[in-house]
Amino acid sequence: MPGVTRISNIIRRAGSRRAVPAKIFRFAIAAGALSSPLLFIQAIAPSAEAAQLNATARIQALLDNPVNGVVNLPSGTFTIRPALRLQQAETIIGHNTTLTVAASSGDYAAVLQGASPGTNLSGLSITGVTFNQNASADPIRNVQALYHGQPRFVILLSNGTGISITNNKFLNTNNVDTVVTGSATRDVTISGNEFMAINTPGHDHSSFYTSGTGTIIRNNTFTGTAMYDSAAIEVHGDRVSITGNRVRGYYKAANIVSSDTTFSGNQVIGAANPVDLWSTVSPGLHDVTVTGNVLNRNLSYWAQLLQQLGGQIPAVRYTQQVIRDATSTFPFSRITIRGNGSLRGTAGPGAANSRQMRRAWSRYPGPRAPHARADSRR
Repeated sequence: MPGVTRISNIIRRAGSRRAVPAKIFRFAIAAGALSSPLLFIQAIAPSAEAAQLNATARIQALLDNPVNGVVNLPSGTFTIRPALRLQQAETIIGHNTTLTVAASSGDYAAVLQGASPGTNLSGLSITGVTFNQNASADPIRNVQALYHGQPRFVILLSNGTGISITNNKFLNTNNVDTVVTGSATRDVTISGNEFMAINTPGHDHSSFYTSGTGTIIRNNTFTGTAMYDSAAIEVHGDRVSITGNRVRGYYKAANIVSSDTTFSGNQVIGAANPVDLWSTVSPGLHDVTVTGNVLNRNLSYWAQLLQQLGGQIPAVRYTQQVIRDATSTFPFSRITIRGNGSLRGTAGPGAANSRQMRRAWSRYPGPRAPHARADSRR
């Protein structure tokens, strides 16, 4: 959304490493009779930071050494530093595997990404892994850092064809984007994943963001907590298919910037503006269909939230089921919108009560118009 560093310009965080102090414990053990001398045994217990580095190194070693192209991640929860890198495409399979970002990790580029923006990850597959970004234990303290090379992505894939991200969980996330595929990607499938997100303090966010060609986004579940200034899905590039997804708790379900795109069979609950068509690329947004969806809105929910933040809900033209974004700079052509329901009477996003919303947004600097996004990662 506006003013954000392009993917190709994002600087990977090298990550300084402090020396890990060993904690020394001395145990006095009586040997034999009371008159016998005491034997002192010195034991070294690794610190929490050392354990994180060990877990990170273990997972990284598995990623670096696939067996016949396959990495079978072990069962268990591993607290890691957000610095995993892929040297090549491989099939990564989780076996009840949870990768949890270490508390107080601070700002970083991505939990998992290619070794460089040019690393060809064609054929990469990631399935069955739980990525826990551990947002409550690693709060965002400087929103501007997110827009200057430290966006806290969970997965960043800049280059490759035939990539598959399926049946994973992305829990406790708080970032600019959770999964990102760049403009040098083609035929990426994002399917059957579960996304759970917060957005504090208020900042631009999309849980899935693509700039690629031929991306398929289907049968995913997106659940957010008071996700103002956020969209579950944002698509740039071309020829994107968005079908069968379920979205709740986001101000928007989708920002569509890609032409030749289908948005159909999705269920959106309690949004303010479910679908935003945004024409920012010459010659203009064209051949987009938005059909057969449930596009439910709960304007009273968002009006209450914005009022608590000292703002107000935007004008009616910005809170329709489907809008043509007022900040668009190019025309629209061959846009089809039909057969979309609303599920009248459905409860609101339901991700947070009023007290939770106030607490979650207590550090929010103030609302800005939700259609005036700041995203340019293409």
